[in-house]
Amino acid sequence: MGLLRHYRSWLCMILVGSMSIASANSDALASVEQRVAAFMQQVADAGYTGGVIVARGDDVLLREAYGERVPGTGDLIRADTVSTIGSITKQFTAAAIMLLEQQGALSVTDRLGVHFDDVPADKASITIHQLLSHQAGLPPAIGPDNDRVDRDAWLQRAFAAELFYSPGDGYEYSNVGYSVAAAIIEQVSGVDYESFLSTRFFEPLGMEDTGYRLPAYAAERLAHGQKDDGNDWGSVYENFIVDGGPGWNLLGNGGLHSTLDDMLRWHRALQAGTVLTGETVARLYGKYAEEPGGTWYGYGWSIEDTPWGATLIAHNGGNPYFFADFLRFPEDDIAIYLWTTSRENRLKDIGRRLAGILYGDPVPILPPPVPARESLAADTPGGAVAARMLDIVFGEAAESQESLIRKTIHPALLDKRGVAGIAEVAAAIREHLGEHRLLGMRRFPDGRIDVEFDTVQGLMALELSLEDEDGLMVRSIGLRIGD
Repeated sequence: MGLLRHYRSWLCMILVGSMSIASANSDALASVEQRVAAFMQQVADAGYTGGVIVARGDDVLLREAYGERVPGTGDLIRADTVSTIGSITKQFTAAAIMLLEQQGALSVTDRLGVHFDDVPADKASITIHQLLSHQAGLPPAIGPDNDRVDRDAWLQRAFAAELFYSPGDGYEYSNVGYSVAAAIIEQVSGVDYESFLSTRFFEPLGMEDTGYRLPAYAAERLAHGQKDDGNDWGSVYENFIVDGGPGWNLLGNGGLHSTLDDMLRWHRALQAGTVLTGETVARLYGKYAEEPGGTWYGYGWSIEDTPWGATLIAHNGGNPYFFADFLRFPEDDIAIYLWTTSRENRLKDIGRRLAGILYGDPVPILPPPVPARESLAADTPGGAVAARMLDIVFGEAAESQESLIRKTIHPALLDKRGVAGIAEVAAAIREHLGEHRLLGMRRFPDGRIDVEFDTVQGLMALELSLEDEDGLMVRSIGLRIGD
């Protein structure tokens, strides 16, 4: 249920312009509702399964569901179908902490020893602020989501875990930190985590379909995931929550369920200061920890400057079978929430495209499916240039590296960066990759090649745009972290 971050770190000047984005609707006077619907129809035609709601102010511009609720059954998803929100759960944990602070029951400057006995010395200085902003040094996870471990046993594991760094000295996205925060909520409030959320937030706001167990979801309302072979995986509720769940590897950091309408209710409550004061809400959006890719983490939210001049407050989450994305532009009272069981990434990362339409961009053309990954075969033209690029990245001898650079890099890029500049780019790529395993390559119709690696940071792709200059040569280089 970890945060699925998608960003690019461009390591050299991109000299090839990106493929132009055309409008899917030639009528420039079409309403924003029509343009949003036109884009989502593209997405639906490409196989999107899930729901989406788009609102601006009091107006709901789109509220729609697409595809099958249970794979292969013909049972369709409805707008009120219930699905997991994944790591979007974290914003409710953060809001609960801030409500308790607003009530004077705790402070985000409290250290763990204030709320727990026998905290190990290396973790005694961790503050609630550091838990919420992923600066505590705790690991991302310490066990599987379906482990039904109880709170006290889980806390023993969490406090025994090795820190990644001294508290406050770094950033590491941590599900563990948010589950510790959920335990603090229980300690301070005297009630269990879900009951606290339900009585303070969900019930007063009419969010009747949001929670872990308390809504007692009917089986016919739950979205089901799809396995790689197309078969039914089931629901997060059935796999992780019933029969004694959720365990504390999940509780507080992921796994809550909700609907399109309930998530819009939550957005509107934050906008109106209904359950938290405006000052408290603003603190949720603080830029406390810089994330890779130029975003910042607040308390349960990621903060991002956008090309439209508006600040994006967002979070996403999921697992291999579900994905949810919540994008909010508080200055313009815009909310976009979507959930999907689609397996293709191009059918998940659509929230920003919808936002672009609301800010006046043309209706984008959905990119084609990602080609299958293949082995990096050096006896093919694309494979050969990719193999030479890897030799440049990982090569040691300066003389042979210069020869490879001149053979591999397009003259226009060499004129711009020089041999030394390309060598610096290669060194930066090598540093970013760290320990890694080569997975293979993907060839795209536009001539781009992705060379993919499994790294300690997750999937990383070396993006190479190729151009024929007496044989294929690299015209631009990028490194993408995330799938």
